Amino acid sequence: MHEELFSQLLYMARQSDITITEVVGDANDPDVAFCKQRIININRNYKSNISLVIRLAHEITHINFSNPSYLYTFSPYIKNKEERITNERAVRIVAKLFYGDTPNEFRNWVDFMNEFNLPSWFEPLVKDAIYD
Repeated sequence: MHEELFSQLLYMARQSDITITEVVGDANDPDVAFCKQRIININRNYKSNISLVIRLAHEITHINFSNPSYLYTFSPYIKNKEERITNERAVRIVAKLFYGDTPNEFRNWVDFMNEFNLPSWFEPLVKDAIYD
């Protein structure tokens, strides 16, 4: 299922004129969004428990909504306002793809967090984002 979601995100990126490049980095090299150039480097080797799907949605969100003169590396934290907003938007994108037409009563925020290996501090973002 994650590969299907990843493919849908790649399609969204192409529709937004974003180039996705898969790089072979080491475990400490995070994904990077070059906003001005509209390029995302994805490193599947990056040591992160968070799903690659969430990470890609996060970087797409940076390019579509963040300051275009900045370079962003993946950050799962929410203390910084920019990262909190970006993570919230990323969760909304993935939830929309993941749940599709599933009625709210069949959606479960705990299952969503477990499915995408989200840390506990994402709980309020997920609770708010997955329900219509």
